[in-house]
Amino acid sequence: MTLWSVITGISLVTGVWMAWPFLRARSMEMSGAEGAISIYRDQMDEIERDRRQGLINETEADAARQEVERRALFAARNLDSGLASSSRSWRGALSVVIVASACAVGLYAYLGKPNLPDAPLAERRTEALIKSANAGDINARIQILVNRTKANPDGFDDWLNLAQSYAAVGNHAASVEAFQVAVVLSDDRSDVLSGYAEAMTLANGNKVPGAARVIFEQVAQQTNDPRAAYYVALAKAQSQDFLGAIEGWAALAAASPPDAPWMGLVRRDIVNMARSLEVDVRAYLPAATAEEIAVADGQPAEGRATNKDTIASLERALMSEPKDYEGWIALAAARAEDGDAEAALRALTVGREHYALAPFVLQKFDDAERALGLDIVTHEPRGPDAEDMATAAELTQEERDAMIDGMVAGLAARLEDEPRDPDGWVMLIRSYATLGQEDQAAAALGQARETFKDNQNILAEMMSSLSDLAL
Repeated sequence: MTLWSVITGISLVTGVWMAWPFLRARSMEMSGAEGAISIYRDQMDEIERDRRQGLINETEADAARQEVERRALFAARNLDSGLASSSRSWRGALSVVIVASACAVGLYAYLGKPNLPDAPLAERRTEALIKSANAGDINARIQILVNRTKANPDGFDDWLNLAQSYAAVGNHAASVEAFQVAVVLSDDRSDVLSGYAEAMTLANGNKVPGAARVIFEQVAQQTNDPRAAYYVALAKAQSQDFLGAIEGWAALAAASPPDAPWMGLVRRDIVNMARSLEVDVRAYLPAATAEEIAVADGQPAEGRATNKDTIASLERALMSEPKDYEGWIALAAARAEDGDAEAALRALTVGREHYALAPFVLQKFDDAERALGLDIVTHEPRGPDAEDMATAAELTQEERDAMIDGMVAGLAARLEDEPRDPDGWVMLIRSYATLGQEDQAAAALGQARETFKDNQNILAEMMSSLSDLAL
């Protein structure tokens, strides 16, 4: 069956439906006068019933009857009389069918695209992804790049863009895998090697692994890549070579334009390292500001009073509710602002202990540590290892509950940064509901609806998946 036959059939059915009044059998209809007289007749009967029941006396009944008779005579004189009739009109019906069908077919031929071929499901999905990517959805962009690398595994640009896109959403492990392919396809291009080593570092909690350090040192020797120079100095700091680290950052600062995008990070690390070494920061950063000098001297920056009240308030809140990763990060930030780097690190360490099995929350702590300039000190490995996972089976019920809370909190934290994940929202809402946290479940559902308000299909699928919950 062709498209035109379907359109023609639908048009004919519509035309017949519109013409149906012309095709009905002959009928007789009561005229307006006959209808009015019938009403007056009923009124006369009602007057008689009222008289018999004693509701009105004979005089009142006569007066009412006379009034009804007067109105009936008036109606009979002024309205048409007799019966109205209607009959079939085959010519009228056929005209309606022809006009309706011709208009429908003609309008489609003028405005439609009858020769457009059917689009396969895969093409329609790709078109939807492209539309979302153009609207700024980075997850859609990633999916497009994944599809391209599957279709063309030798496409260097696609692999590089995929690696950079994964890094942009914080999925550093996936970024490492994509960079591995890009490095091979680029024939060990220095900028790609540097990006690969950075991805390995970020996936390792901003700790420079041995393989990444070798790559950074190789690139730094062959080029003037600022990223490689920065991470070589960071690797020295993390291996306790603090003097080598600050000298490396100082050399990078001296060789970089003052408005270079990496200068903020470099200046921060020079100041923090100068504070740790108890040296004059101006020896390594001649253009240090008054605020940087104050921080390097271990004093609160000018204009910022100590945060004792804020710190005390945060500590009280965390004692009663330690499952608040944002609170621990805020406490670390307040401690760092007061120049107490060790206390700031302790706050992050204690916070991590409450989220040992929530990788995404641990990543939040790592990001905060880096933002506060506390990552230049060596720490013990963090997060669950194989032994931790084996021990989890022997946890008490209370410990299991704490672990589950941490994992749910980690999922909620991830969705804050990556909200366009319908499966993640469904999982979070179900988790809250299972834990009996109806308010949090309702709040999460509201956030999901707001996130996908522009895509009713996704919302419908989510609501279908949650149909068994009383929300």
